[in-house]
Amino acid sequence: EQHGSRTGGRDKRVQRSKTDAHHSSASPARVPRRKPSQKTRAQPTIDQNCRICYGEFTQPKQLPCLHTFCQNCLEKFVNPKLLVECPTCREETQLTVLGVAALPDNLAVGILRLSKDHEASSPAVQRRGNQRTISESGLNIGDPLSMKRQLQISFSNLEEFETTFQADIQELSQNINNTIERKMEELAEKKDALGKQLKKILKDKLELHENWRSQSEDLIERIDDEKLKESSAQHIMEMNTLGNSFGSLISKMDRMCAEKVSFDPNSLSLNLCKQSNPMEETKVARKASQNKLPALSTDFYKVATLEEVRKMKWQNCLQPRCAAICPWTGQIWVCSSGSREIAIFDSDDTFVHSFTNSAFLFPCSIAFKMETMEAFVLDKRQSSIFVVSPTYQVTRSIAREGKKSGCLNSPTALVLDNKGRLIVSDNGNDRIQVLDTDGTYVAYIGLHHQEDGKGYIQELSSPGGLALSMDGKAVAVADTGNCRIKIYSANSGRSLQCFGMRGRANGQLEKPIDVSWDTQGHLLVLDEGRVQVFTENGEFLRAVKVKEHLTGMSAIGQCVLLSDTYCVNKMIWKIK
Repeated sequence: EQHGSRTGGRDKRVQRSKTDAHHSSASPARVPRRKPSQKTRAQPTIDQNCRICYGEFTQPKQLPCLHTFCQNCLEKFVNPKLLVECPTCREETQLTVLGVAALPDNLAVGILRLSKDHEASSPAVQRRGNQRTISESGLNIGDPLSMKRQLQISFSNLEEFETTFQADIQELSQNINNTIERKMEELAEKKDALGKQLKKILKDKLELHENWRSQSEDLIERIDDEKLKESSAQHIMEMNTLGNSFGSLISKMDRMCAEKVSFDPNSLSLNLCKQSNPMEETKVARKASQNKLPALSTDFYKVATLEEVRKMKWQNCLQPRCAAICPWTGQIWVCSSGSREIAIFDSDDTFVHSFTNSAFLFPCSIAFKMETMEAFVLDKRQSSIFVVSPTYQVTRSIAREGKKSGCLNSPTALVLDNKGRLIVSDNGNDRIQVLDTDGTYVAYIGLHHQEDGKGYIQELSSPGGLALSMDGKAVAVADTGNCRIKIYSANSGRSLQCFGMRGRANGQLEKPIDVSWDTQGHLLVLDEGRVQVFTENGEFLRAVKVKEHLTGMSAIGQCVLLSDTYCVNKMIWKIK
């Protein structure tokens, strides 16, 4: 009986447990559930898809409101003022000039995607099959067997991480070695190029000195011959001629001895410049003290005027357009569009020689690259840029005619910025383009994306001349079609200044053709029949009448070179 009672009691308990189990399974709502804490509900979930394109994230960018979208999708919501409105919460964010690319990446999205890919491809996961990982099942501290199993799985995960980490370290080490070797090869090539450039400079310098010696010896012989002749009118004229030749040779020797080669360790480039001459500095200081105004100062321009020094021309000169100084020879190169050639003048304005090429149809502008000793000649009719070697041979061409990025349409001017890039005035396409010296497109200047992202808004109309400031930070553009001057940042392309309006009054512009910076940061503008001087902020200083229908202007020190139909007029600023 005792045994039976125990058996009966156990049966009742089993029956009650079954009944309870039946009720719990049939009525799950009766089971009390623990309320999630406020902290748990507040944790944000990580979206795996963009809420604009509803696809997987590509370059996820996070706004300050913590909403994440694809970079390309978010760029469609940027307005011309660089404001972007969050498509979810409508909060506005002010962007920098770099646009959406400057926003921070959402690293959580990238980590989540990488972790999923790693779990899917991990051999350990494939071996475990449908086994749940520790992160999936959670920590079970109360069960010893579970804790042991979790620790064993952790050992396996740690080994996999160490293997992957070691592979990453080895890959980084190899990348570092390859990068350093590549940099060493580039430096070695740069060293060889600088050595060749030094030898070329030395050779040209010695040849110039030898030429001066030969001319001096010939002059000495002529002086000795004239000493033996009797005094006469012809003798006096010959002595005057010899005196002029003597003065020219002495001046040329002073200039040659004032030249110096310097090395810039930051850009790894050589520069041929002139040493300061104490005698010349004393003369300039004395003259400035007499006039009581520093040359090219703001007060100087208000009372100064342009006086013609001489006309620079040669036999075939026709429609010169641009004049620029070659940095490694100190000579002046002039683009002659009508005769399809480049003329070269010595530093004393003496014509040396000219060269041409069958590819030249309308050369209109020129720029120089000191590191490679190459000249870049812009051809308006060809809509191309020709690269000329130190031996005056065309080695290659850049760009072609068209409207796409990197293509040109009737370009009018170009300059080389401090980064070694070409800035081209693309007249026919109403824009400014920045190109690498191999022709690769870099950026636009004067164009902005429309709000719908389907095109560009053009700021310029038939842009003409270009000029790079002395510090290389700003580029001025003659916006001919809009009768104004635009100044942009040479690095970012951001608009810095805009001034001018159509008219004939002082400070107004009728047809701005060309611009040029002086050494003190003033801006010279070649307008129809006059040269106007402005400060970098657009304040008018001076207007001087010149011949009408001039085609180009270059400022070299205190001199101004104005391109006329059959010559280049060399003018100088003076106070009467």
